[in-house]
Amino acid sequence: MNKKPLLAIGAIGSLITFLAIIINIKQSLSLNDKAPTLAFKSTSSENILFPKNAGVINVKDAPYFAKGDGVTDDTQAIQRALNDYPNRNKIIYLPNGTYLISDQLRWAKGVEASREKRIILQGQNSTKTIIKLKNNAKDFTNPAKPKAVIWTGTSPAQRFRNAIRNLTVDTGNDNPGAIGIQFNASNQGTVRNVNIQSGDGQGVAGLDMRYTDEVGPVLIKNLQVIGFNRGIWTGHRVNSQTFENITLQNQKEFGFYNDGQVISIRNLVSRNSVPAIYNKHGLMTLLDANLTRIGTSSPEKAIINGSSLLARNITTPGYGTAIQNNRGSRQNVASGSVKEFVSHPIISLFKTSQKTLNLPIQETPEVAWDSLSQWVSPTDFGAKPGDKRDDSVAIQAAIDSGKTTLYFPNGIYNISRPIYIRGNIKRIIGLEANISGKGVFHFVDGSSPVVIIERFDGLGSGVVHDSNRTLVLSSTALANTSSKASYTSKGGGQLFIEDVVGGPWTFNNQKVWARQLNPENIGTKIVNNQGTLWVLGLKTERHGIVVDTKGGGKTEIAGGFIYSTAAPKKTPMFALDNSSISLTISECNFNGNPFKTLISEKQGSNTRVIERGSSPSSGCNGSLLPLFVGNK
Repeated sequence: MNKKPLLAIGAIGSLITFLAIIINIKQSLSLNDKAPTLAFKSTSSENILFPKNAGVINVKDAPYFAKGDGVTDDTQAIQRALNDYPNRNKIIYLPNGTYLISDQLRWAKGVEASREKRIILQGQNSTKTIIKLKNNAKDFTNPAKPKAVIWTGTSPAQRFRNAIRNLTVDTGNDNPGAIGIQFNASNQGTVRNVNIQSGDGQGVAGLDMRYTDEVGPVLIKNLQVIGFNRGIWTGHRVNSQTFENITLQNQKEFGFYNDGQVISIRNLVSRNSVPAIYNKHGLMTLLDANLTRIGTSSPEKAIINGSSLLARNITTPGYGTAIQNNRGSRQNVASGSVKEFVSHPIISLFKTSQKTLNLPIQETPEVAWDSLSQWVSPTDFGAKPGDKRDDSVAIQAAIDSGKTTLYFPNGIYNISRPIYIRGNIKRIIGLEANISGKGVFHFVDGSSPVVIIERFDGLGSGVVHDSNRTLVLSSTALANTSSKASYTSKGGGQLFIEDVVGGPWTFNNQKVWARQLNPENIGTKIVNNQGTLWVLGLKTERHGIVVDTKGGGKTEIAGGFIYSTAAPKKTPMFALDNSSISLTISECNFNGNPFKTLISEKQGSNTRVIERGSSPSSGCNGSLLPLFVGNK
């Protein structure tokens, strides 16, 4: 693999544009002391490199020989790499450079049952790895027949683990029919550290996730969209989408247009002369946004709501109206700052404060990307992915080697005993590998205050958190069959969850922050016992209590999608026992078995419930809770 950074023609201009946007954002945030602070990654330190034996597919290597020189047409080279590895959990890697393309890059189908999933397109740096569409490209000039530069598959919801990371998509000039990315992932998938830009501002949409049904759940994090008619376009009823650290600039119609999805957003910056958000249909939860209106034409509305909206800590400098609310209470909000707004009446069972818990939010800790000299693999100690032998001893030996990054070359590993995360290890990265077996990862004390486990398609039988150290779980399936793996806390260490499927989860006297959490196990999915749990974007399936909060615990669900499939529901959707909760959720059901009891709340010795029919309908044979508050 070529490890030397390559700054290709055109990358310098993109970097200057990126820095200019950051300056503008800082200027807009200075307009109001309460505006949100965004946590952008430093592009100067972003240098994603992998070991030679990692199983990563480098498009510059044989047999693909992409150039990335900004001159050569690399369409066929990149497409061939995508075609060679459908549903293989492979990383298709683009070193720094400008990859000129003349046609759409498409996720490979493979056989019908495995089409368009488990494909990861990975760049080396979000501003120095550029996929650029040729100017005036064939089939990209007609807005009535739009075409995406990158296309990742259609429904049904089987597009597991798709991802696009650390790169820029540039739709070039004179391509008014272009869409940057049409992205689809199911259960667990992500777009992270990505820029989508139009060279001349033209184009239908930057990120399109309404082009097909059943997109999600997904996590979109650290995304910038510059230009296009619509920056982000979402739609349909299932399966929910979560956004954090989003920048939208210079759109022609709307910054963010939602036409049906359950959308959860935190840290949104918009600099536009048009409305920043149009929530036409669906449930939207919006936290911590700075929506700045630029230009001198007649005043606009910052947010137009035609459905259900919870908004908190929003600033709208320059707009004539902060929120035009066309549903529920139908009360508009004048321009300025919005402390907290709910489009519909707040629901509660006991006398309590009529607002969200507003729990303190912490950013997910960053763990520095080590130099390759600090990486170690179980294969260095005899493990062989795919041989069906027990790899427990080799994995433990790699952890205890003194290195700081443990990596698993792509493939399947087996564990039969506990694996203790200790010593110097600070990152365990799967490179999209799978670990199966009855063993668990036992997180105990060690030298690094923060450890991240990321990019696995299975973690054996799950994780036991038995330390006061902080753990980050990211872009991971606890198990291929989610009911066979679990997470349990025994120590007091903090937990951060990003883009994870599987469960159940038990939090004991613990502080937890989750972004896109998808527990699909049968039975109780999450127990919060005496802890503090904040979730941005919760999605579940099947029957059982979604969150059981007890022992004085505090739970805040900032946007949730309850897909109540399978058997009749004999439990409440949420249970509360002398504790506190605030939640905004929407339920969807297609088999005639929605939840009959939505909330069971016990305060003191008195228990009260909310039954189906006593809250608004979601329009999807389910219930809607724009905001429920229960407070000890």
